[in-house]
Amino acid sequence: MWVIVKARSEGVYIGLLDNDPVTAENLQLQKGDVITFGPEHVSAISTPPRDYVIEKYGVSFFEE
Repeated sequence: MWVIVKARSEGVYIGLLDNDPVTAENLQLQKGDVITFGPEHVSAISTPPRDYVIEKYGVSFFEE
């Protein structure tokens, strides 16, 4: 799953799911859902273009 991280706090990441996953382990996740996860769930890191994030989630994504 792809997540765009919005915040980090005490070893926990908070982000928006950026793809449409299938149902797994009775979880019903959808693109755009806010999820919380730890560093043990990260397999790779990259930075999406700012224009991509604004187009998908609006400029308010960058506001705290």
